[in-house]
Amino acid sequence: MLVGVRIFIALVFLVIGLSFLATTGALVYEFWDTDWLALATFYSHLFVFFPIFGIVTLVGFYAPACGFLDMYWRHVPLGRLRFVVGFLTVALLSFVIAQQMRAGPERSVFEVKPEVLAADKGEPAGCADQAICQRMPVLAAVKNVRRVSQSRIGLSDLARNCTPDPLKGAGTGSLEQPRYCFASTPLPAGEGQAGKLTLSTDAECCRAQKQLVSAVNAMHDDPARRSLTGLIHNWTLPFKVFFMLMLLTISFMLAFRRRSLEHHYAPYLDGIERGVLIGAAAMVIFPIMTHAFLQSAALLYGAGPIGGFRASAPLFSLAFGAWALLLLFYFYGRRDKEIQALARIGGVIGGAVAIVKYEQIIDFLVRLIGSGAGYVSLTVLTLIAVAAILVLVRKTTREAARAPRDTAL
Repeated sequence: MLVGVRIFIALVFLVIGLSFLATTGALVYEFWDTDWLALATFYSHLFVFFPIFGIVTLVGFYAPACGFLDMYWRHVPLGRLRFVVGFLTVALLSFVIAQQMRAGPERSVFEVKPEVLAADKGEPAGCADQAICQRMPVLAAVKNVRRVSQSRIGLSDLARNCTPDPLKGAGTGSLEQPRYCFASTPLPAGEGQAGKLTLSTDAECCRAQKQLVSAVNAMHDDPARRSLTGLIHNWTLPFKVFFMLMLLTISFMLAFRRRSLEHHYAPYLDGIERGVLIGAAAMVIFPIMTHAFLQSAALLYGAGPIGGFRASAPLFSLAFGAWALLLLFYFYGRRDKEIQALARIGGVIGGAVAIVKYEQIIDFLVRLIGSGAGYVSLTVLTLIAVAAILVLVRKTTREAARAPRDTAL
């Protein structure tokens, strides 16, 4: 492969990787004294996934990306022009999609300065010491989601749909079961005092959730109250979108041009396949963390999103689910036929189970890698990521030493 290709891919991936670390680093720095971990795990699809498994995916896709660019630069008709046009198109599309995500009607809690959140006393002020609020203090509500996530498997049954289907009737009166509302009800200090909770109807909780959303939006509307973390998130969001679009593009094109890949890059093929498969396995965590976030967010904002990331998240999950299956079918082609068949059957069965048992799986994973995640789970995730990176680097380095050297730029 050309030296210039390897350098270019390394620089692009370095910039993307730094953008992953910058967002989480800003959150830890800015919210260190304001329970940063509660926010990081609530938004685990941003602050946990990208600096851990996003980095694994970048390392895994380094060899495939180099092979993709080198193939287009040297072996595809009009490949250089196609690559430049495609690169610019993906970059522009990333910016547009990021703008659409930022234009949603709900602002994130981390977009508000920690001192502003700490000064918020709810409505009416000081109600967190009472049995019920019109609207809980924002930080206290986030912390309560985390606290319940760590002690209870499953939160989906506590979510309220505040934008119900107009073609369906709504249960009222004796048909409706009052439930705990995170947006309006303080949690008792003791674990054994749950019986003292004030339970709310859907209408009451939806009013509190709307007030909570309005309160966060009002804090964010004042530029002086906006956080450094939110600013860096807005700057780096196009890089995250570019990263995901890039993975889809490289994977589809390598699968489409598989014969050319096998013909021109046979010495590198093991490393390319290994990188794609490990990168794909790491990316499977993203839709899981995304849906864990959606479940937690529904407890504060209500279900039935009308815009922004919450509205587009199911599309991302579908896209990356299909993407992972495509990689499974196309990049196991040279493996042992029995292993290949078992892997494909396992992938299809796993996908079917995930669809049928979707809510139960997410309920369980919210506690492990969502709002209920603790230092132990995060440490385990980090160790898994480090092990994957070491395997990739070690094997890729050995194979690169045996591959023919190309000193041309």
